[in-house]
Amino acid sequence: MKEKILIIFAHPTNKGHNNLIFNEIKEKVSNKKISFEVIDLYKDKFDPVLHKNELYTQGEKDISKNVEKYQDLIDKHDKLIFIFPIWWNSPPAILKGFFDKVLTSRFAFIYKKVTGGLNMPVGLLKGKKAAIFYTTGSPKFFYNSLLGARGRKVVCNDTLGFCGIKTKGFHLDNANKIDDKTNIRVSKLVNKGLDWLIK
Repeated sequence: MKEKILIIFAHPTNKGHNNLIFNEIKEKVSNKKISFEVIDLYKDKFDPVLHKNELYTQGEKDISKNVEKYQDLIDKHDKLIFIFPIWWNSPPAILKGFFDKVLTSRFAFIYKKVTGGLNMPVGLLKGKKAAIFYTTGSPKFFYNSLLGARGRKVVCNDTLGFCGIKTKGFHLDNANKIDDKTNIRVSKLVNKGLDWLIK
């Protein structure tokens, strides 16, 4: 089956390290003759606020046309790429809102009764893979050892992993300025991530 990739981009500008990663991925995927689609959350003016009428945990069932479109795109792609910065040791609010509104119960997960009558979560998006490209201004040692890489863990393990998606993070650290070495670092990171995603 021909590879298809869905790219979810969550950064407000078309400058900087995240945009370099985004453009490098699009170029390398195109060179590999792999088709891809893009969700650019800021360009879409995605509303990350979960409104009362969308609060499915209280029986509300309103899903916007935009969210339905995103769910359909996730449905038809087995390979996903997320690109975002880490701010305050977490992904941007717009990406958190995307998770809140798009990865809903009965689409991304369900609870099933197990022995003893407990309700346990079951991911419904098994068989999908996601490569997470994220940037930090801090060096890897500081982010991983002192901050505990909580932003990566929330996205990879607690969110996408919870929904059954096999996920791996690819970290561009020291993303404070763009210099002669930046393009080389970005290219190596993207190669590593794509090799894992499409192998």
